[in-house]
Amino acid sequence: MDQILLTQIIEAILFSSQFALTPKQIAKSIGIKKTGEIRQAIKDLNTFYQDHNRSFFIQKVADGFQLRSDPKFKKWIKRGHIVKTIQLSPSVLETLSIIAYNQPVTRSEIEEIRTVDSTYSLRSLLDKNLIKIAGKKEIPGRPLLYKTSNYFLELFGFEALNDLPRPEDFDIMSPQDNETVI
Repeated sequence: MDQILLTQIIEAILFSSQFALTPKQIAKSIGIKKTGEIRQAIKDLNTFYQDHNRSFFIQKVADGFQLRSDPKFKKWIKRGHIVKTIQLSPSVLETLSIIAYNQPVTRSEIEEIRTVDSTYSLRSLLDKNLIKIAGKKEIPGRPLLYKTSNYFLELFGFEALNDLPRPEDFDIMSPQDNETVI
């Protein structure tokens, strides 16, 4: 297949997809076997976008690639009400962060950290596809284990979990400083 046609096809596929696609998924939809060709075409597209000052780029997120708008255009995109936002309450966000940093984790382990019931937060995160059930813990009662989903990585722009900020890098303020404690 001609390289120009290949890059155009990949660009069209990524443009029309709501979710990140793996090189294997892209290759399968095109009908080629080598994912290396896909990776090279994506690299070529990003070089082209950068050289021509485009307002978008292809980002590696989760296990795949996704066409994204340059963050510097965020305020204009928001003005057009084009961006779909996900609303997370502080309790749901707290639960999500506990799962992200401790996964796989059970509900009781989450509640031990939060010291409150987390049923609503877990249901909300499952409904939003930000977490998924990762199996059952091999202890009496076999409680469900929760972990973050690929959609979580996509939404927050992480390629992998090791891209999460390290807890020791957070600037934690004390209540005496009259600031919010993170």
